[in-house]
Amino acid sequence: MMQYSILAAVVLLLVLALTVGCTSNRPYRTVFNPDDPAQPSLNPTNAVIEGTSDYKLGFVEFDDQGWFAEPRQKEAAEELIRKDCGIGATNGRAIIMVLFVHGWKNNADFNNGNVQTFRTVLTQLSELEKTLSEKETRAPRQLIGLYAGWRGLSIKSDYFPLPLGKEATFWSRKNAAQRVGGYGAMTELMMELEELQQTSNKALPQNASRTKLIIIGHSFGADAVYNAISQIVAERFVQTIRQKPGQALKPLGDQVILLNPAFEAARFYDLEQLARSIKDYAPEQRPVLSVFQSKGDWATRDFFPIGQKVATVFQRHRSGFQKKSNQESVGWFEPFISHELAYNPNTEESLATSTTNTLTGKHQLRSKDKLPRVAENIVSQRRVWRHAPAPGSTNVFGPCVLTSKPNYQPRSPVVVVSVAREIMKDHDDIGNPVLINFLQEYIPFCDDEPPTGNQE
Repeated sequence: MMQYSILAAVVLLLVLALTVGCTSNRPYRTVFNPDDPAQPSLNPTNAVIEGTSDYKLGFVEFDDQGWFAEPRQKEAAEELIRKDCGIGATNGRAIIMVLFVHGWKNNADFNNGNVQTFRTVLTQLSELEKTLSEKETRAPRQLIGLYAGWRGLSIKSDYFPLPLGKEATFWSRKNAAQRVGGYGAMTELMMELEELQQTSNKALPQNASRTKLIIIGHSFGADAVYNAISQIVAERFVQTIRQKPGQALKPLGDQVILLNPAFEAARFYDLEQLARSIKDYAPEQRPVLSVFQSKGDWATRDFFPIGQKVATVFQRHRSGFQKKSNQESVGWFEPFISHELAYNPNTEESLATSTTNTLTGKHQLRSKDKLPRVAENIVSQRRVWRHAPAPGSTNVFGPCVLTSKPNYQPRSPVVVVSVAREIMKDHDDIGNPVLINFLQEYIPFCDDEPPTGNQE
């Protein structure tokens, strides 16, 4: 009897520990107040909409089953976009929408590291947009960020209730991310954002700047993004290839960027093969689906294949290639890697727009005075990309040097990039100033030419 009492007490304590140690499945953002860009400090930390003079930021959260945690969040974010685009008004305005889906061990809390990093990215993109608008003699576009939150952090501490508890959630959070991306709500959000983009663009003059939609996912967030869009993107690629040969390929929106994606290469195979099947791309084609994989990412390099070998032990494969693609994450699967992103602080662009702090020797975010030179470089690098004759071509973005490998079809819109540790140290290092500075330049580089841009 005593043994049963002890066992019951132990079970009760474990249940209590797990209950106390686990995070809630409820949304963080619950206050639907109007944002005040002039006084951001007045916004509560659980506001659905945040605002600054550089950007506006809406939060849309998903629960563990992939449902909208609070459907009114999506409605509030979409109303913000309608208002800023002037949809239904006499004067429409172009905007830039950036949707970010965070990864493992993160959420939509006000002080979460990924939330803070996304605010920084929006600020940097906004500053460069202002500079580009001056160069192209047009009005700057408002930056609207959408942060897609989900329960990527399911245990509060690495020490309670289990040692290395957060690390032990790798597979449960992978499964949750696939539900978030695969059960329909996230696809619904993305499709509605694209519909707003199209509605906005139809109302704009033909020679005006366009409203843009950029989708970024990190880690399991990249898994959710790919789960939500892969079938749609494949269908659009096929339709364009068959019905409009020679036209530039587009994904959902304008660009999809996946940082240290935690999903198997086998799921990327058909899309990669579709892109590879085209022998000659349109001169204006630039990357629309970009995968960036840090060489220091132990989670996807070491941990991911171990789990996949266990998960696929009863699956059958037709070849060693197919088996390996099902066990390695997409960014580590060598046959798919199309580019290297190397770090070279001595390039002409790096020296001209240096972001190294002379006192600490560390990189910092790019200052405004460097942006006119960056805007010039974007135009130059577009020209280099357009006229790339063969694999091995190089594009330079500050200290980041992007070089295509022999297996790359010039101007293919699908790129898988192996990234130097100096740029992105490991799985979670997406707040690295070198990476943020690179993305600040790479995103507009991948954009369409401006309506009056130089097409030479």
